[in-house]
Amino acid sequence: MIHPEGKYSKHKYFSCRAIYYLAKELKKEDDSSRAPYVRYLLSMPRGTMPGEWSETGKQFLADMLGNGELPPYEEKWRNKFETQWLDECAGTDDDELEKAAYWLAASRDEDTLMVPIYDMANHSNDPDKLNTLSYKPSKAGETFRLVANRKIMPGEQIYNSYNRCNACSDVPEKDCDTYSFSRTPDLFVSFGFVEEYPQSWALDPAELDSDDSSDDETELQFCLDRDSETGDWDTTWEDGEDEMPSEEDGQWLEKQLKRLQKLHNEKDELEKKLVQEGEMTNWEWESSWNYHDALFGAISAAITAVDEDDDSHDEL
Repeated sequence: MIHPEGKYSKHKYFSCRAIYYLAKELKKEDDSSRAPYVRYLLSMPRGTMPGEWSETGKQFLADMLGNGELPPYEEKWRNKFETQWLDECAGTDDDELEKAAYWLAASRDEDTLMVPIYDMANHSNDPDKLNTLSYKPSKAGETFRLVANRKIMPGEQIYNSYNRCNACSDVPEKDCDTYSFSRTPDLFVSFGFVEEYPQSWALDPAELDSDDSSDDETELQFCLDRDSETGDWDTTWEDGEDEMPSEEDGQWLEKQLKRLQKLHNEKDELEKKLVQEGEMTNWEWESSWNYHDALFGAISAAITAVDEDDDSHDEL
């Protein structure tokens, strides 16, 4: 366990010292006292998280998100390296191992703890896949536990929930010492992947043009699941049906859906321009479109839920 600070916070926070310490171990390579883990970390691919992408890749994602209209919002991903590492930590931009340490810590640490073996577990909240639960210590000296929550067969993938206590999870508060409340867009920022269903979304129609006269500040928060056999959406509004989208919200959702569809119609042409000509990597391209599809599905499900609710009221 790589942890230089001798303390543990219940809440996620950023530690310059932890990153410098990790960079120091990476530079030692086989001379590190944690050489096996260091070799594993150095073998990890780079450029997987949106904040680490090329400038073209970042701009493509920003354009896809309507330049601030859809999550994840840019302050959460676009310039985190500059604001955190270069500004807060007085780091450098020309030391590749320090940069690697920053991104490794961003995607793998548990409140500045780097935990070998544990960080190899993949993420899932699918009850058919999730086979472990983690319990993090609240202070130094306590045990970090990863326990099986069912029988795990030989050769079976180990799954852990990265956002076990998100708003869509049916987890007792007493078991939420993992403090993992991230939604689906947050996982995309932190790890570079789109989680399988169930998903947790928060869309903010208030993130509109500055000349918009709307005074509706309601955030659309909903849980989304999908029937694997029928493909039907199961949308649950976190604050109940009283907080379902208004007519104005529905218009905003339709606008976003049309914009995403228009972008999809231009996909082949954009691929030739951006990927085949080397402006952005294949990973950035595929990751962007994976998230595009997830956003498209979430917005479509929200619109469908509103339409079905309107139909039910008409029948009354």
